[in-house]
Amino acid sequence: MKTLRYTALFILLLSLAAACSDDNPTQVEIDEPTNGDDIVTINDETTELSGEMRGTLRSGRTYTMVGDVIIPEGEEIVAEAGVTVIAEGDGGDIGPEFTIHGSFKSLGTADNPNLFTVPEALRTHENRFAGLWGGFQGSETTEAIVLKHTRMEYFGGEGGPGTPRAGSIRYGIWTLSDQTEVVLEDNWFYGSKDDFYRPVGGKINIVRNIFEEMGEDGGDVINVKGGTVGNIAYNLVIGGATNAFKPSDDGSSAIQSSIAVYNNTILNSGFRRVGLNRGANINFENGARGVAYNNIIVNNKRGIRVLDDSDLTNIDVDYNLYYATHQEMVDEFIPSDSEGSTLEVLGDNNMIGEAGENNPLFVQYDIDLYTMEDYEAGENQPLEMNIASPWNFRLQAGSPAIGAGTTDFSPIDVEFTLTGAAAPTILAPNADLGAYPTDGSGLQQN
Repeated sequence: MKTLRYTALFILLLSLAAACSDDNPTQVEIDEPTNGDDIVTINDETTELSGEMRGTLRSGRTYTMVGDVIIPEGEEIVAEAGVTVIAEGDGGDIGPEFTIHGSFKSLGTADNPNLFTVPEALRTHENRFAGLWGGFQGSETTEAIVLKHTRMEYFGGEGGPGTPRAGSIRYGIWTLSDQTEVVLEDNWFYGSKDDFYRPVGGKINIVRNIFEEMGEDGGDVINVKGGTVGNIAYNLVIGGATNAFKPSDDGSSAIQSSIAVYNNTILNSGFRRVGLNRGANINFENGARGVAYNNIIVNNKRGIRVLDDSDLTNIDVDYNLYYATHQEMVDEFIPSDSEGSTLEVLGDNNMIGEAGENNPLFVQYDIDLYTMEDYEAGENQPLEMNIASPWNFRLQAGSPAIGAGTTDFSPIDVEFTLTGAAAPTILAPNADLGAYPTDGSGLQQN
């Protein structure tokens, strides 16, 4: 017989499916837990990961996921620095996932990062949207998901029977409780089938990450739902399908979504999503509140977008730099479907000009390289348009972004219980716009 906990989760997932207009999963039923005595404790002899597990992935070792790894409620898996996990699966069509009812912590370091990937032969550009494994799927009991100095790639794809996203496309990370704590710091994420992370509530700290090619023909990098509070800062987003960051208060949580989005650099996003019914970089909607300060917005399909059903009295959008090579982008700096509500919260210190004005002067990047045909080519967009590695998005001397921001605000105060190496790093704003301030305090990678 199923426990009441898993029955409640089943009901919650069905209600979420009905509530989200862009998410219509088939029937979801989570496999019932086994007896606690059957949980495998990872030890020095462990090389393969599958089933109910707990314990420590040892530094310097490589593990193979041969099936879904289930972390029961009250248990955790911790990956020490220098761990590699290869999601191989059991030979079936659906890649394995981490199903997390307890906690998962990947604690890489700058000198010894962790890697979650697929077999080497599958690590191709053609597979960036293939969804070859399932990422980290939470439930209503998930305590924490922490990724630090971790590379994660080629994720998404359909969830298998008995998993939280059974029959539906999986997000790279999915959480379902407004008490779940998620810390993503100094990571590099590449190749997502749909949303990278959809928090249906939670306490979040998402800082100093690189996001490349998120979403095939839709999906957001961070698709916030109701009950989510926290900060998104000093991230580089390049080549997203739709929005980089979308704060929304969808759902039934008594906690209002409140997100501070500051000092990010967002480029070349929004074009794989057909039409103008979505944003392309930062998008507030449906009762959410928050701020968008000190961001650099370059050659996206649309500018920062604030819908009229947002909490307009508690949203502020200011001190952002907009740049566009083409007039079609300039025309949507103020999104045409939400012009009035966006202007209502738009401050006087945003740098918004004509095509070619306000070049942020990145150290190494041909900002006018791509034609509108390149942007509108869908999956056939030029490779270098959507990846960070050939470029350097730090600021040259004389950049109009240097010193143009505000530090007259504080990050959203979130009460985390995580401690030690797993604790969040709360970063103050910087007067230099974007993810790479000239004092070196922001994004460290690339």
